[in-house]
Amino acid sequence: MSTRLALALKSDGQVEPIEEAGFEEIDRLIGRRDTLVWLDIADPTQEDLTLLSREFGLHELAIEDLRKRRQRPKIDLYPGQHVVVAYEPLPAEDPQRTFDLGELHLFAGDGFVVSVHWGSSPVVESVRVRFQRRSAVVGHNAGWLLYAVLDTAVDAYFPVLDDISERIDGLEDRILGGNGKVDLRDVMILKRELLELRRILGPMRDVANQLLRRDVEILDDEAVPYYQDLYDHLVRVLDSLDLYRDLVAATLDAYESVTNTNLNQVVKRLTAITVLLMVPTLIAGIYGMNFRFMPEIEHPLGYPAVLLAMLVTVVGLIWWFRRRGYF
Repeated sequence: MSTRLALALKSDGQVEPIEEAGFEEIDRLIGRRDTLVWLDIADPTQEDLTLLSREFGLHELAIEDLRKRRQRPKIDLYPGQHVVVAYEPLPAEDPQRTFDLGELHLFAGDGFVVSVHWGSSPVVESVRVRFQRRSAVVGHNAGWLLYAVLDTAVDAYFPVLDDISERIDGLEDRILGGNGKVDLRDVMILKRELLELRRILGPMRDVANQLLRRDVEILDDEAVPYYQDLYDHLVRVLDSLDLYRDLVAATLDAYESVTNTNLNQVVKRLTAITVLLMVPTLIAGIYGMNFRFMPEIEHPLGYPAVLLAMLVTVVGLIWWFRRRGYF
């Protein structure tokens, strides 16, 4: 079942909720130059899509994107309306992951903004609270509200990057310090998450760049510096992503190096143990042959002398291997 919330920002700065019964009058509110309407829909149904098409005149291709979902971050320009698809980070349901992604469809036009998402949206909720306090929108048009949502979504990625950085540091300490067992799956999950973020945030940077080029009529001159700041935040996030991808690759190389070093140490120890066992076995094999004329075969101390020779040989080999770091 969908959840719908509509708010109207008046020219005097007052924010008034629009009741469900008043949704049929939204198209008239949009026509007023002194009113900005914001409609938020969670988990849209066919009835909601019909409402969007009837009251806001959304393009049929934009409605089709809502039905299909999983769209690439983009901006589509239609007559009198603009569609921005973005993603926000969400708390991960899988304990092995750092984040999940929530899809946002933002429709902006002269006098209105529509936000559509699936499930809860911390970004929309945060902007809604600020919007009702009149602190989220500096200007009185859709461009400012669109900026508030996009900026909040982008800023939400910085804590995610901090968590990823801490996980990378923990992996490096465990690999290089040898204080714990490292699961290669953790490294690969981090690598896949960074690639997923790069795939999402790269196109979002292109969206911010396109907005800066003033291809969208809803932006005024005062909003341009704010969108420039949004673009700078995206560049910072992407630079951090590239750095962390290099760190994960270096961590993977360090893991392989430590694994190979440990394997070499095991091989060296096994080689030394083989030599230690080989010499006594050789002596015992020679003296265990059925020969009549054998040194010390008739001597009463022959057996202890052979055991003593084995012991001296083994001790000598142990001393030699220890000096060379085999043990």
